[in-house]
Amino acid sequence: MHFCQMLFAGLILSAAFVSASPSYINATQEACHLLSKIYPDSTFFPGTTRYEYENTVSWTATAWLGPSCVFCPFNSHMTSAAVQLFSAKQVPFAIRSGGAMPVSNAANIGPEGILISSTNFTTLRISDDLHTVSVGSGIRFPVLYGFLENYGVSMNGIRIGDVGVIGFLLGGGIGFFSYEYGMASTYVLAFEVRFAALSVPPSPIFRSKSHKCVLANGTIVTASENSHADLFWALRGGGNNFCIVTRADLKTIPVASVYLGNVGYGSGSDVQEQYLQSMVDFSLYAGSDPQSAVEGQIRWNPTQSPDITYWAFLFHSGNDISPPGLQNLTAPVLPITLGNITRQTMKEWSDSFPYSSDLGLREFFYFFAVPADAEAFRIAMDTYFSIATVELKDVEDFFTAFSVMPITEHAIAVSSVNGGNPLGLTEDSVPAVWLVESPAWGNAADDETVVAVHSKINTQIAENLKAAGFEEAPFVYLSDAEKGQKVFEGYGEESWERLREIRARYDPGMVFQKLVPGGVKVEGDIWN
Repeated sequence: MHFCQMLFAGLILSAAFVSASPSYINATQEACHLLSKIYPDSTFFPGTTRYEYENTVSWTATAWLGPSCVFCPFNSHMTSAAVQLFSAKQVPFAIRSGGAMPVSNAANIGPEGILISSTNFTTLRISDDLHTVSVGSGIRFPVLYGFLENYGVSMNGIRIGDVGVIGFLLGGGIGFFSYEYGMASTYVLAFEVRFAALSVPPSPIFRSKSHKCVLANGTIVTASENSHADLFWALRGGGNNFCIVTRADLKTIPVASVYLGNVGYGSGSDVQEQYLQSMVDFSLYAGSDPQSAVEGQIRWNPTQSPDITYWAFLFHSGNDISPPGLQNLTAPVLPITLGNITRQTMKEWSDSFPYSSDLGLREFFYFFAVPADAEAFRIAMDTYFSIATVELKDVEDFFTAFSVMPITEHAIAVSSVNGGNPLGLTEDSVPAVWLVESPAWGNAADDETVVAVHSKINTQIAENLKAAGFEEAPFVYLSDAEKGQKVFEGYGEESWERLREIRARYDPGMVFQKLVPGGVKVEGDIWN
């Protein structure tokens, strides 16, 4: 009998014994007690330093939910034993890689459940030819960028943020390199995973690499183009619906350094008009220069200034200091008034941001997409700020950023290689402008106000766009979605149905649908 199977049998026998004790009033407490007996160095309770760290890893305080205990396995077999225990005892649990998604229970859970933390999965290993890097599920991008810098290579990762690598990939993953190479999940070679089904034969082959994954019944498999290829496809944008990913093998990009800058353009109506047009023009025409990328940021911080200001992250992976793709975002078309573009590594870029400054604030994201049209973009932006600046100006510590991602046809076309992904993006989806609202505030007493105002804003945006002859695109980027947004419905019926079929194949007991309440679920496309 395999070690984890023997351990599981022991856990269930122990559970039967412990359940007779009146000191444990529910299955969650019993499971925490069992884990602490078998894995005392990996199980942490409220009041301990390690528990407090694990519970507050997320940068948004809305996700500090306080699980009954935190389990930090050191390997896939420990993860497997925990999943089998939780499944047998029907214990709710959460799974956390980096914990960057601000939806409160996306990567944490309250006292009704147990948090499985990937903190100890710190594998970082590069192949002799430097073409492949293996990444544990506890690794975040600043660490990965630093590791790859030593070898003169990079990868298609997060633009900014102390974000977990695995969670980023499970959402599909868009980074600066996406304009040349497609969604980041396109460059995954394999996933190591844990399952729910007892025995799952290989399925038809797609092209890509792999993930190591723990299924709901505790089985450990590697999902790649050659093994469990259907699961491999589903993991490239399907979220936490299928298994626990413990490792991913990723293709590197042979680029040591890039041109990058966080630049400001100032404020005012003239700046606004050119900024909107330049962003739209990028989505329309920059596909001919795929080495260039941009993310816009329209910011308002009423504690510092009443002005709405316009910013951008400008990127180029080639050697041209003034590439064609960025000409509409620099002088003379749109002069930069603050910041500059310098040659730097992705580690240097990542390290230039003070991530701790946002720690403990309250925040959420809301994603929507509009056509590549300056009028549609203007309607969305004007509607947002016309309401927010009036109704949220007195909220304590409030500030907001309206992130702008102009998406080119080339970026979507190259995302379909190596077997594709479930996102449902086609040539009809682009060019487009992806927009993300990211409000932040300091006091929990203002939660209801901020959420209600943003609900009002987004209803009004949709109405104003429709009145002008525009429609929001159905696609919603999972990693930037707010609770309640219809992510999988936006992937399209064909893709959504295939995801449900794969879920039924690998998790017939619906462990990751019912016992993992956080995240958007493929069954019914609802947030629990």
